[in-house]
Amino acid sequence: MYIPIEKYDQFVNLSEFSRNKVSEKLIAAVRRFHEADDLEELVLRNLTDPNRTPHGPAEIVDIMTLQLSYKNKTGVAGFILKGRSFKRVTPAVISHQIFRLRKIADLKFAIFGHTGNLLDEAREEFIHTAKDLGVDYTIIDAADFARLAIIQGVLCPRDARKVKNGRCQCGYRVSGDRLNILQRDALKQLQITHAWGQMAGVVIMPTGSGKTRIAAIDSSRAYAKRVLYLAHTHEILDGAEREFAHVYGTDAIHRGWKYTDSTPSPSVHLSTIQSISRSVGKVDAQQYDYVVVDEFHHAAAKSYRKLISQVKPDFLLGLTATPFRGDKQDVIELCKGNIIVYFELRTGIDNGILTPYHYYGCFDDVDYSQLKYFASGYTVNDLNKALIIPERDEAIIKKWRTMAEDSPTLAFCCSHQHAKRMASSFKAAGISAVEYLGTTSMEKRAELVEKLQYGQIKILCAVDVLNEGVDIPFIECLLFLRPTESKRIFFQQLGRGLRLSPGKDKVVVLDFIGNFHNAYRIVEYLGLQPEETVVFETLGRLRSSKQVINLPLGCQVEFDDRVIDIFANQVLDPKRATRHNIAQILIYLYLRTSKRLRHLATQKEIDRLQILHTEFYKMVFGSWEKFEALIQGEDYTGLFQ
Repeated sequence: MYIPIEKYDQFVNLSEFSRNKVSEKLIAAVRRFHEADDLEELVLRNLTDPNRTPHGPAEIVDIMTLQLSYKNKTGVAGFILKGRSFKRVTPAVISHQIFRLRKIADLKFAIFGHTGNLLDEAREEFIHTAKDLGVDYTIIDAADFARLAIIQGVLCPRDARKVKNGRCQCGYRVSGDRLNILQRDALKQLQITHAWGQMAGVVIMPTGSGKTRIAAIDSSRAYAKRVLYLAHTHEILDGAEREFAHVYGTDAIHRGWKYTDSTPSPSVHLSTIQSISRSVGKVDAQQYDYVVVDEFHHAAAKSYRKLISQVKPDFLLGLTATPFRGDKQDVIELCKGNIIVYFELRTGIDNGILTPYHYYGCFDDVDYSQLKYFASGYTVNDLNKALIIPERDEAIIKKWRTMAEDSPTLAFCCSHQHAKRMASSFKAAGISAVEYLGTTSMEKRAELVEKLQYGQIKILCAVDVLNEGVDIPFIECLLFLRPTESKRIFFQQLGRGLRLSPGKDKVVVLDFIGNFHNAYRIVEYLGLQPEETVVFETLGRLRSSKQVINLPLGCQVEFDDRVIDIFANQVLDPKRATRHNIAQILIYLYLRTSKRLRHLATQKEIDRLQILHTEFYKMVFGSWEKFEALIQGEDYTGLFQ
């Protein structure tokens, strides 16, 4: 049966732009699209979950396979796409792909997309094959691809130019962007919050999931006349300006907190906390009826508290991905304890809103035991002495070349001196790299990010300034080159690589781990076990092993053997040892050993191959038999494929 493209659940938004609105200019623009670089990405970007599904056997690698649904039917769709390389689509140029459609197991839909002149013979061959296979089929032409490009904000419907940062040169501004599932739920809960008359709340969502857009939409729906948006960096304000202008229009947006009686209403005022704090005495009570504080974990500072208490807005909205603070101060109480939504990192990844991570814990041969550790961590001077050594730089460069060469990369360093040294070491190895510091001007920062995007620079070596609020979705590799002892900093750095981008199916994280203080907690940060839980609910009742080894969909975690040794030594330290943290290390070790053996390891094999032998398993799980029962209760067949 033939199915028009807009009838699939994933493409219903095409009905927002009808075919009769597609101009000849748009058709001409789409015909310049490449099949892999452009057409594939148009299709992928329109899906709720843009992660590519496995292609299957090697002989069908030139057919894109995705999950689609039509009415109550869901299954694999095989896409044959022909772009600018094929001005005339003849049977000869598609016959090999049509043949390979037959190789796809469980194929439910056959999709043929083209922007050139499709000859009748080629069309008939495709339709005949689909009918022969007993699958539904769809043909997407240049007009449909143009509709996709309009809906996604890629092309301007007026003059067919490429749209950049949501705007076209002609003045057209992209509107009607779809909200993801987390944004929709947050806005629904905010509506309930307002209906109940509550005056404050905090939205906790992962980096890259769209918190600022929630604030812009909700403040508009609440009919706020004066909105104040606060952050601590200008980069965050730049992103907020785009989102609020999208909702309110550019004329309503003002940089700076001041306004006069002649300022039109509604108006949105974007200010750094540093700027407004210098004149906090001049800010009238109730001058603003809606206040947004981004990176709300900073709101524990006196500057924020003083301003909030003085302004007394009708509604205070806090936004953060990382509500936890090292000093244990409770920022949630500033919002009267009202958590509107709390979505964790794995929720964003599992729902296809964020990119999966492939994390590699690489052994770092730095002996941190020789450094003095304070309550605030190691000193910068001590870290510089320990980390700035040629041998370490060489090991980092070698690992990057092996795991992520040519990928646009952010490297997180411990100091300005360290960032400059790493950039210099990369350049000496023939890799274009530049330091990105707090002292780097705003114009220079924008220039460096653009050069990174277009491949003129491969690596930005940063200190602190890229931890928060910067939107660089095309990043494909992260280097953690300093000890990451703070859970908040770990998530902020990881979040820099999790935003979706066309053609990106994962972010590679290379974390260089030595025996620094509490290094073993990285296992907790990565979600390898449910936080604040214990392995034993009651004596003899074990949690599922997959609850302990608990990764989001599509994510992978690997540790070097010597890193596991560091973790094992730390968790076995009497000061740290609990059944909880020992159990998750034991299960991880067991599954890693089993993967190498290509079968579930026996008791004798564990004693022979692991530094933590079966006596530890007996001590934690009660007996080896109980541990085996726990493991055998799960399906680990995929581990050995």
